[in-house]
Amino acid sequence: SIEAGFGRGKTFFRKAWCKQLRDEGEVVIEIDAKLSDHSGDPVVALLGALVSELPEKEKEKGKKVFDSAKKLWVVAAKATTRALLREGAEEIIGLATDEAIDKLDDFDALDDVIKELGDGMSKAAGQLIAAQMAAERVRVQELPEQLQVLREALVEKSKSKKVIIVIDELDRCHPDYAIAILEAMKLVFEQDGFVFCLMVNAGYLENLARHRFGALSEDEKYLDKFVDIRLQLRPQEEDFKTAVYELAASLPLNIPFGDDEEFSVERAGRLAQNIAENSKLSFRKIKRILLKVEVALRCYADLPLDAPLLVFLAFKDELGDQLKYDVLPRSLVTPSESEGFFRAVEAKNAGAGSAAVKAFYSSAERKILRETPELAKLPVDRYRVPSEYKDINLERAFAWSKVYTFLAPHYIPTHRKVLDGVQGLVAGDD
Repeated sequence: SIEAGFGRGKTFFRKAWCKQLRDEGEVVIEIDAKLSDHSGDPVVALLGALVSELPEKEKEKGKKVFDSAKKLWVVAAKATTRALLREGAEEIIGLATDEAIDKLDDFDALDDVIKELGDGMSKAAGQLIAAQMAAERVRVQELPEQLQVLREALVEKSKSKKVIIVIDELDRCHPDYAIAILEAMKLVFEQDGFVFCLMVNAGYLENLARHRFGALSEDEKYLDKFVDIRLQLRPQEEDFKTAVYELAASLPLNIPFGDDEEFSVERAGRLAQNIAENSKLSFRKIKRILLKVEVALRCYADLPLDAPLLVFLAFKDELGDQLKYDVLPRSLVTPSESEGFFRAVEAKNAGAGSAAVKAFYSSAERKILRETPELAKLPVDRYRVPSEYKDINLERAFAWSKVYTFLAPHYIPTHRKVLDGVQGLVAGDD
C-alpha cells in the first residue's frame, strides 16, 4: 500500500509511477475503484479491468474467466439471499438455488450431497450447503486456473511475467464496496503472478473496518490482513513549497492594486507559500482555496485588485484564527481600524490638547511607513477621495491621512465583497 491522507498526492503519484513501470516493460492495470462502485461486484470489476487490457485476439480467454466468475457470483449471491430471507420464502429460495446450480454445469455431485443429508434436513438447508460447496470449488479450482490463463495472455511480451494491479480511490467508495474489494483481492486474486498496490488513506479504511467489525487489538491493523508492505507517501517540503508558490504566482491578475511589488502575483506566491508551510493544509485544499482567488480575479478583471490580500482572505476563511494578520500587515487596514484611529484623535483633542494629537499623528505616520509603506504610494484613484476633499493634493498628503481617512473605509470591504461574490460559484462550497 502507498498511504497518505486525502489530497496528499496519491493519484498524481499513481499516474506517474504507473507510467514509469510501463516504460520499464511491466504490465500495469490501473483501477479507479469509485468508478466501479455502482456495479456491486468487485470480482467482476477487477476482472473487467484485466480483460480490457487483453489484445483483441485473446478476448476469448477473458470470456472464460468471466464465466467462472459468474458462477462464483451467482451461488454466492443466492446464498446471501437465503440468509436474508425469512419465513415463507423457502419455495423462492429453492427455485433460486436450483437455477444457480444449473448454471454450474458439471456439478452433478451436488444432488448426491443433498440426498445424503437425510430427511431430517430441509431442502433449503441442503441446497444452501450445496451452493456454498459449489462456490468454493469455483473459487479454489476453476477460477484460479482461468486467471493464470488470463495472466499468461497479459504478460506474453513482458519480461517480469507478473501483472501489477494498482487500485486508487478505494477510500472514496461506499464502505461495503471498499471492504468487498479488499476481500475479493485476498480470496480470489491471491495467486502467483498478481501484485496488488493500494493507494489509500489508511486511517479512513481502518475507521471503516472498526465500524464494520468492531475494534481490533491495539497492535493489530485491519489493512495488515491484506497488505504485506505498507509505505507512506510524504511530499518533500521544498517541492511542496515550490508547487504552492508556482500555483499562486500564476494567478491571472489583470490590474494590480498598486505599482509596488507588494501587490504582485509573485508576492501572492510567497504569501501562499508561507501560509501553506505553517498551516499543514493538503495541496488539494490549497488548490481549492487559490481557485477561489483565481475565479475572483477573472470575474472582476476590470477592477484594480490586491492579489496577495485576496489570497490572505481566502486562506483566512479556511483557517480562521489560526492565520495571524501579521503575515500581511495591510490586512489590518479595516474600517474599524480607521474608526478607532479617529476616536483616539478625538480623545486626545478633548484631553491632552493639540500637542498630543500631533504626537499621535507622528506615531501613526511612522507606523504606516514602517509596516505598510506600499499603501502610502498608491495611484490617486485607489483612495476614492470623496468630492468634498477634491482640492486635497494626495501626492503631498501624510500617509496616515491617505490610509486612515480615504483608503481604510473601502479597501478590505471591496476585496471581501469580490471574494464573497464568487464563493458560491466554486463547486464544493455550501
